[in-house]
Amino acid sequence: MNLLIDRVIKNWKGVSNIKYQETSFIKNPGGPGRRFSPQNTNKELWKKVFSEFNLDPDLPEPHIGNVLMNHYEDDACTHMHTDLTIDGYVHVRANVMLKKPKKGGDMIIENSITPLEKNDLWLILASLENHGSTPIQEGERLVYSFGALIKEDKISKIIRQ
Repeated sequence: MNLLIDRVIKNWKGVSNIKYQETSFIKNPGGPGRRFSPQNTNKELWKKVFSEFNLDPDLPEPHIGNVLMNHYEDDACTHMHTDLTIDGYVHVRANVMLKKPKKGGDMIIENSITPLEKNDLWLILASLENHGSTPIQEGERLVYSFGALIKEDKISKIIRQ
């Protein structure tokens, strides 16, 4: 899907405002070497992250919410998938790379790989786009993922027709 905005903000300045807990990880059943930790996020920061992409979120994403995702074993990755939403809304995720392995951990959207670096912020229209990540090697991938539901008409303003 082609967007009218930049999907990736390189070396995002707001990363220093993210406070997270690297505790209470839950094993992710989606594959080995993956885990996640639900996070409490300051509402102002949550709104600010989406405003970086000219979006005004309507609701927090109710199923996954804001989460710290961790790939910690070689070959761990996020499988290709789309996420759930509710009628009239798009499930949107804004992700920040907090730790990057030596190899892999890059974004895949609709079979297109986009290289990412530490502190990069990127946008996924998670209920509209098939997405995942490349397998990691030599290190760990730690991503803070902000989740929101945004009305379809707002999303249509950032999609190239």
